[in-house]
Amino acid sequence: MDYTINKHDNYLVLTLQGSLLADVQSKEILQNASEHIQNGDANFVIDLKDLKFVNSSGLGMMLTLLTKSRKSGGDVVLANVPEQVNNLLVMTKLTAIFKSGESIEEAAKKLGA
Repeated sequence: MDYTINKHDNYLVLTLQGSLLADVQSKEILQNASEHIQNGDANFVIDLKDLKFVNSSGLGMMLTLLTKSRKSGGDVVLANVPEQVNNLLVMTKLTAIFKSGESIEEAAKKLGA
């Protein structure tokens, strides 16, 4: 699992690559994202284009990031959601919680960024 966090205008793009399975990976990503939130960057687009698989630990990480972001006045929008990941979001009813866009740009518009 690889990830990057890059700043764009007034939002951050969290790009996930590979499989988001391990709790250790989720904690590292959340710690890094939390530092950005503490520095005033609370809007995130999570780019899932290269995410192959996600399990409950990975979904939990995304929900925690959403909660932390919203508590700080920001939001999280998913971008480029692969069909397999979207099916999991539908089954877990998380499509009612997460907004998503077909691209990073479309997701950013849903942030108001």
